Amino acid sequence: MRYNWKIQIAFIILALFFSCKDQKESKNKELSVYEKSLNEAFIDYPFEEIHSNYKTSHKDSLDLLLFWRKTAFSTLDTINTDFSNLKIKRLLSDYFDGDKGISAGRVYASPDSLFKVFVGRGESCGAYCNPYWVSEIVFANGQIINNLGFTDIENIYLMPDGKYLIKEKSFGRPAAVYSETTKSAILISFEGNKINYHQFDYKYPKYNEIQNDSNFNPSRKLSLSQEHFIKTEQYLNYNNNSNKLSYSYATDFSYCCQIDSVYAYKGEFEYKNGEFIHLKEQKDFIEVQ
Repeated sequence: MRYNWKIQIAFIILALFFSCKDQKESKNKELSVYEKSLNEAFIDYPFEEIHSNYKTSHKDSLDLLLFWRKTAFSTLDTINTDFSNLKIKRLLSDYFDGDKGISAGRVYASPDSLFKVFVGRGESCGAYCNPYWVSEIVFANGQIINNLGFTDIENIYLMPDGKYLIKEKSFGRPAAVYSETTKSAILISFEGNKINYHQFDYKYPKYNEIQNDSNFNPSRKLSLSQEHFIKTEQYLNYNNNSNKLSYSYATDFSYCCQIDSVYAYKGEFEYKNGEFIHLKEQKDFIEVQ
């Protein structure tokens, strides 16, 4: 009788084991079918077009494509459901559709792997062409913050107090007579599902109140622009060891303000007590052709 009881328990344990195994295999099969259906529904975003600070995966490629479909493609004034696989492939290969096109995508991960930033850059053309950007933050838990103002991300730094410094670059043609490149830095932190932008302690050059901080800094970025014809070195570099952010750029107000005012600026910030403090700046007059 005692042995019959033990045999019954053994059969129950074996039944539970094979039942769990069958459930796991069934779940894996379902996931495989789901992934296959996604791959059939969407072609992958070409890996060679993904700029990143880590080795991207198949999932990153698919997520970037889905992000394009959800956000960037809508900028082309076409309903998302109208994009066939052939249409998507043509957009990703030729980067152009009428007067707007898709240029490149970026996926950058934070140093602590808490989140990734997806950025898409496209091009819109009228009298002349200008880039546009779409971006979103995707947390490791799947939470998403979208409608952000990021451009081409170059790096993400984890600050000593848990904030994040995001370094980026952009370019554009604000007027027919000239174009410019911009080096930017953004200091952010998170409060639940809300993103906080922290102000940089910097006073931008201005002349007779014609230009002021609001023109340069709509989202609390540190944005340093330089016109294309100025050959002075332009950079914005952060040193993790010294917690210092150094910069160099030159700006010209002659086109907008009818004044001869081409100056080069070099300076440095230091990160103290949760903010970037402006330490110094050197201003030099430069001659241009």
